[in-house]
Amino acid sequence: MSPQQSKLKPSLKMQTDTLIEGGHVLGWREWIGLPELGVPFIKAKVDTGARTSSLHALSPRGFEQDGKKFVRFVLPHYRGDGHGRMECVAPLVELREIRSSNGKAEERFIIATHIAVGHHRLKVEVSLANRSIMGFPMLLGRTAMKAGRFLVLPSKSYLAGKPEHS
Repeated sequence: MSPQQSKLKPSLKMQTDTLIEGGHVLGWREWIGLPELGVPFIKAKVDTGARTSSLHALSPRGFEQDGKKFVRFVLPHYRGDGHGRMECVAPLVELREIRSSNGKAEERFIIATHIAVGHHRLKVEVSLANRSIMGFPMLLGRTAMKAGRFLVLPSKSYLAGKPEHS
């Protein structure tokens, strides 16, 4: 290899192959784990158009304990065994205005939690919203994908497999 060739950036194909080999490729829908919330896996739509990830949560209520802010909410179907309601508590990052796909802005509770995607673990921000009319209980937004340096193949599904337990 000549000195000039060694200074060239890797080709797009080489970069893509490296992402695939490292498990950094997602389909348009994936299994996501929420280990800090006790959810081994949940179906998520991968959405490059959404900035923030979103989780179907009911009755979110903020509260303060020992000078720290938290939010209590209900995951309607995701108890550890995959059935039944589950009450969760998570540290509150902030209340943030989020614009939904229909263009309507609403204030939502934002939590920071680890997600599991295949063998990857990422700390991401997640908005809590009523997604009962949506096809997926979770939406994986582009900020989370950027953190994991993922490539999305929109013609594929479940490329990462179910999350590995740690």
